[in-house]
Amino acid sequence: MLGGTLRVRGGAIIAPLIAAAVLFAASAAYAQKPIVVGASISETGPLAVDAAYHLKGIQVGVADANAHGGWLGRKLELKYYDDQSNPGTGVRLYTRLITEDKVDLLVGPYSSGISQAVAPLLNKYERATPMPGASLPAIFQAPNKWTFQLLPPATGYAEGMLPMTKAMGAHTVAILQAQLSFTLACGQARLAQAKALGMPVVYSTTYAMPPPDFSSIALAIKNANPDAVVVCSYYPDAVGLAQALHRIGYAPRFLAETIGPAEAQFGSAIGPIANRIISNTSWWPSLKTHGNAAFIARYKAMFHEEPDYHAAGTYAAMQVLGAAVKATKSLDQTKLRDWLATHEVETVQGTFKSDPNGLSLKFGQYMFQIQGDKRVLIWPTALAQAKPQVPYTGK
Repeated sequence: MLGGTLRVRGGAIIAPLIAAAVLFAASAAYAQKPIVVGASISETGPLAVDAAYHLKGIQVGVADANAHGGWLGRKLELKYYDDQSNPGTGVRLYTRLITEDKVDLLVGPYSSGISQAVAPLLNKYERATPMPGASLPAIFQAPNKWTFQLLPPATGYAEGMLPMTKAMGAHTVAILQAQLSFTLACGQARLAQAKALGMPVVYSTTYAMPPPDFSSIALAIKNANPDAVVVCSYYPDAVGLAQALHRIGYAPRFLAETIGPAEAQFGSAIGPIANRIISNTSWWPSLKTHGNAAFIARYKAMFHEEPDYHAAGTYAAMQVLGAAVKATKSLDQTKLRDWLATHEVETVQGTFKSDPNGLSLKFGQYMFQIQGDKRVLIWPTALAQAKPQVPYTGK
């Protein structure tokens, strides 16, 4: 009888044995409980289009792990909330995941701005967390010890654009930046690069998010008449600026926009205007990276569409997290942190390796161009699937 005593053979009390058996049973049952992975996702707000791929990559990672028996013999379960593209909401949600939901593991949110807001919290609660949406290098500096970058740094976005266009005859450039942490870091790096390359910046500006009516900015670009336009953008502003340039009938010889052109929705949103726009990516389907073919196949089977680099980044985060759990045979956060800080992991994006503060050291950048109804890799030259098509026509 639980809670009491039971006597046998001469009155020996065996309640402690029953208690031990109950504890053993509870322990065995607990071992079968799923490992819960928590995250916040920008399901609404200006980051929603890009963040949808961020979520799908985690979902593919969970499905893939479960198809192979889970981690530590336990299935995985994903728990996430909508942070509405808002850093403050992201902080509240990660606090909830840690203190109320008590999830076992975490994956970082989409975007550098939300990741930057959440990172101090993850350090406070000492949660070893891959950050596949955080390209801003400033996040991964001392005293950060608990978050790990799963993207190339923001300063490398579109880094191939100016050298490539200069080699093809471009002289002047316009550089635009959305007023968010990632895009500002990207824009400042491209301004410095233009100066180093001796390419005069004939127009530069920043703009707020959600994006404005780009009519006046488009007219200013037309008046400056640059050979190349580089826009450090997300999806909605990449769409908005391309449409604004089209409305006034202006097309620079080269047009590059970060992030937005990688999404399937981009082409359907602006139609033939998208043709010959150049963009960057940290992943590509043709790369012979670890697990890439299997990732693409499972993603297509689950979502009936092509993945983008955001999905590949979060899938890579699950590869890295899974490698750490398997190697340490543990969900202990300190053990996971120490292992992640000192080991390399081969992923669909390439090799994960970080410095002592979690900054990515080995992930690279590539550039692609929309050519008709296809996206083709054009840089670096050694991996290019086609040569760049010029000029950008805007129609």
